[in-house]
Amino acid sequence: MWQDFQLSWTPDDYHGISGTVIPHDRIWLPDIMLFNAYKLDYMDKAFPAHVLPSGHIIWMPHVRATAICNFDLTHFPYDTQVCELKFGSWTYNDNTLNITHFDLPRVDTSSFLSHPEWNITETTAKKNIKKYPCCPELYGDITYTITIKRLTPLYTRAFATPCVLLALLIPLMFLVPVESKQKTNLGIGIFVCLSVLLLMFEMTLPSAFSALPKIAMFYVGAMVLVTVCLIVTTITSSIWYHSPSTPMPDCMKRFFVDCCGRIVCVSTTSHYLMNTAEVSMTHIHDGGSDGDGADKVQMMHMSRGQGVAAEWRALTLVIDRLLFIVFLAISIVLSVAIMG
Repeated sequence: MWQDFQLSWTPDDYHGISGTVIPHDRIWLPDIMLFNAYKLDYMDKAFPAHVLPSGHIIWMPHVRATAICNFDLTHFPYDTQVCELKFGSWTYNDNTLNITHFDLPRVDTSSFLSHPEWNITETTAKKNIKKYPCCPELYGDITYTITIKRLTPLYTRAFATPCVLLALLIPLMFLVPVESKQKTNLGIGIFVCLSVLLLMFEMTLPSAFSALPKIAMFYVGAMVLVTVCLIVTTITSSIWYHSPSTPMPDCMKRFFVDCCGRIVCVSTTSHYLMNTAEVSMTHIHDGGSDGDGADKVQMMHMSRGQGVAAEWRALTLVIDRLLFIVFLAISIVLSVAIMG
């Protein structure tokens, strides 16, 4: 709405006419534009203008405007965005065209339709007077600031929850028995799932963004954890099948097997007895005699070798359980950070 004094009249002088309708191309129209517009589509510009006796003109064409706003996707999908819509005249300065808002700083949003992805949380309007380097005059504009918050249930179910669940599966790789030989399969499966989710996530984001979302860094971090787990799994598998002819260094045995073993409840004695029983059963199955001296010597050597092997396997279990605790803590911290 604007006021054109040249189109005002006194109703009593014109048989009580309180208003008239004039085609929009027969009157002066202000060149109010959206300064940060990406695209303006006048769906139907042929609407006539309603002129009142005071000279106020109401003209409401159907316009679909696409504005350019800077989005910060750091906290996607739990982000809140602020977009400014700047309206003003390209030609007329503030002395010629006085652009105002009806009820500064309040904005009426009662006619806004609900959106499945965004919710408007705050709106303000402000008039600005600015002097541009090109011209000596002052130019006015109205800037509408709209704060919108993303509705997160869909994105939480599609991206955040699966990623958190996969991250919590990573420490479980260290609880899988080495004999099952399924650690590598579990790690590769988690890595593939994370890669697919990351690809789907990338397709959802805009083509250009100023900052990498935290959830994307969480995906990459989870994939790095899986890679580290696979490397450690390869090393621990090698230790598990270590040759019993090489004894474990005393310092390593005291720190890992004795000290750390008590913390994570790993007992070397139980593994030694289990392996000794296995050797005894093998000796009886071969038909050996307990009274034979050579067999006793061989039995002692085999028992000593099984004891060394039990120490190396105990070291493997200690490393697995310690890394389970460490990676579980890392996964929980990352999950809380991304969900918070």
